Amino acid sequence: MLRVFIADLHLRAHAQDQARFGDFLQGFGAHSELYVLGDLFDLWLGDDLDLPRYRPVIDALRAYDERGGVARIMVGNHDFLIGDAFFAQTRARPLPDPTVIEHAGQRLLLTHGDALCLADVDYQAFRDRIRHPAFVAQFLAQPAEQRIAVAREFQDGSRTATAEKTAAMMDVDADAAHAALIDAGASLLLHGHTHRPGVHPLPAGRRLVLGPWFEKESALIWPADGAPQPLNMGCNAADIVG
Repeated sequence: MLRVFIADLHLRAHAQDQARFGDFLQGFGAHSELYVLGDLFDLWLGDDLDLPRYRPVIDALRAYDERGGVARIMVGNHDFLIGDAFFAQTRARPLPDPTVIEHAGQRLLLTHGDALCLADVDYQAFRDRIRHPAFVAQFLAQPAEQRIAVAREFQDGSRTATAEKTAAMMDVDADAAHAALIDAGASLLLHGHTHRPGVHPLPAGRRLVLGPWFEKESALIWPADGAPQPLNMGCNAADIVG
């Protein structure tokens, strides 16, 4: 089984963006699994609004399923409103955050990563608030114009707040990552969110960060019977399993 791990594509409803994802996915088919570790989309305001806008992505995922591939999609902080209709139309499987899998003799802990950025206490409070079921239900009940306005307000506030935070504050907490590995009985933590691809050693193993797709595709392509193949991750196979 070949597994492909990606995160932070931040796809927008532009034809070029959506075609780029489709072209990448076309390289994989039967006996492969795609793991998206959050933020496939730059912004998702609800299945009712965004499924029509992202039809090429929906079709690419459906075609991947028809070729015999299995897509597993974890939501991130930009697209946590992805719902049941999305999964029904794409035939992708929801991937809980966090998830533990066995692959190539390794035990991997998969997460988007934002829940481990503990130093950013303001973000964690905001994350808890907007993911509360009551807030989600209220937001999705609003008409499109209001949802767009609220999302823009949140994005503007996020950009302002980010400019005032240090890089260390917005990074994954090393102690939290180490504890998560111990709790999961895993040796490899794989995540996105921070947009800082690379490998970071931990007492319990390693932390692998997938890169964003802003300039080029980033992925970890890993056959079950072979070495991992990092693509634009700032590391090599030996860094991961050496």
